[in-house]
Amino acid sequence: MNKLSPVVAFLVFMGVFVLSRTATRDFLASWVALEGVVLGLASLVASVLLSALAAGAVLYVSRLVSGE
Repeated sequence: MNKLSPVVAFLVFMGVFVLSRTATRDFLASWVALEGVVLGLASLVASVLLSALAAGAVLYVSRLVSGE
């Protein structure tokens, strides 16, 4: 399980990033007055942070399950 968890965490990171990219862009465009490059950068940062949170949760749970 220890060797598989980084691979699963990476796949979760990529999946959450792809799925949350347009959702964060739409959310930021509707709630905050952002446009153009600033909107693109803000949605990129938000998507990366959400993805990192999900991947970190996978790694944390795998660490709890393995007992380390």
